[in-house]
Amino acid sequence: MSAKIHNNVKPLIAIIGRPNVGKSTLFNKILNRNFAIIDDMPGVTRDLNYQDMVYIDKPFTIIDTGGFHIDEDGADEITRGIRAQINEVLEQIDGVIMLCDGEAGISSSDKEIYHLIRVKGIRCWLAVSKIDSDGRELWASEFYETGADEVFPVSGKTGYGVIDLLDAVTKDFWTEKEIDEKMPPAGEMIRLAIIGRPNVGKSTLVNSILGEDKMLVSPIPGTTMDPIDSFFKYKERSFKVIDTAGVRRKKKIEILMEKAAIVRAFRAIDRSDIVIFMMDAQELATDQDLRILGLAHEKGKGVVIVINKWDLVEKETGTYEKVVKDLRDRIKFAPYAPVLSICAKSGMRVNKLLDKVLEIYDNYYKMVDGETLLEWLAGCTRRNPPPLNKKNRPVFFYSIDMVSPAPPTVVMKVNSPEAVHFSYDRYLMNRFYESFGYEGVPVKFVYRRGYRKVEI
Repeated sequence: MSAKIHNNVKPLIAIIGRPNVGKSTLFNKILNRNFAIIDDMPGVTRDLNYQDMVYIDKPFTIIDTGGFHIDEDGADEITRGIRAQINEVLEQIDGVIMLCDGEAGISSSDKEIYHLIRVKGIRCWLAVSKIDSDGRELWASEFYETGADEVFPVSGKTGYGVIDLLDAVTKDFWTEKEIDEKMPPAGEMIRLAIIGRPNVGKSTLVNSILGEDKMLVSPIPGTTMDPIDSFFKYKERSFKVIDTAGVRRKKKIEILMEKAAIVRAFRAIDRSDIVIFMMDAQELATDQDLRILGLAHEKGKGVVIVINKWDLVEKETGTYEKVVKDLRDRIKFAPYAPVLSICAKSGMRVNKLLDKVLEIYDNYYKMVDGETLLEWLAGCTRRNPPPLNKKNRPVFFYSIDMVSPAPPTVVMKVNSPEAVHFSYDRYLMNRFYESFGYEGVPVKFVYRRGYRKVEI
């Protein structure tokens, strides 16, 4: 295959094919978990479903898609939306597992879909589903009519052929060790993603930061169609900033199109250290806002929340404090994220925003030594002892270590990990932020079973 994998760090691979060929079943089998909805009725999967995974030490992201209708004649709005959605997804991904139905046999749509994928220069592995034994492999032979060099017979239900398919898909992917060796050292380049719904001012902010009209700025939502990288220096630190297409609100056909935009945001977040999450001051914390911010939180990225167009807000004493409180009430899963109000168009407080990004980046890679953590944990447990376990016995902490930065991950050994209630976890987390800072960073606590006899 001549097409290249252009994102070796963590490739995006989509499963694409006609409706009801078994894409969600194969997706679940690859992940070995039930993430997607499975139904024999065509068209059940209308949303994109994406999951990170590692196969033989090679990380990548796999995406389940809605059924791909190639023929638009007489197609309903949902069908046209799915086609448009997948066309957009094809612009963002690194490779495609095209799935066909072995029981139904090859169709003209299969040939057209495969041709469309190859014309776009995207790497493609053609798989034929519902083949669960050697005796059925002959069903796959007719799919060579598409022009594919190799056809992979598979069964999403039994797992037949899935290992061979994954071996082929991941052949040229980087291993986790190679990624560590080839990625630039921490501190060399601050990777900054700017995300948010359409028309909140992301491109305007990039222009303000760069001091030039590099981005096309328009009041029409969706002007920025693809992530764009720009480079600049601030206070002798190097930045790469990624501007992304806005993620649309759910409305009519946009309920489908937003999924492709989420893939773009997903990729931008994946490539970043710090995320600037932008909202419009006149429409704060919508459900869609929370979904986008949740992506950054789940990925463990540093976050700063930015309220743009603050100059358009009618202000009284305490207006900013009230807005921040309302935001905090909606965004309870990210209490660590600072909130700044700016006007990207005039440049108001943009430098303050960049200063905050620098602080968060330094926090993102900051480590605390084990001795300091041990002393801190001892003080916390003395002040507020942990709860009893199910057998009414005391819970003891035996050790604590910060095992990695970006994001900072703290591992605690405890005799009964399951007895560390979320309220006690929250107590420790609050004390941790009070003691060590880490503003803007989602610190992770991991509780593991320990057996040492010396308690903290």
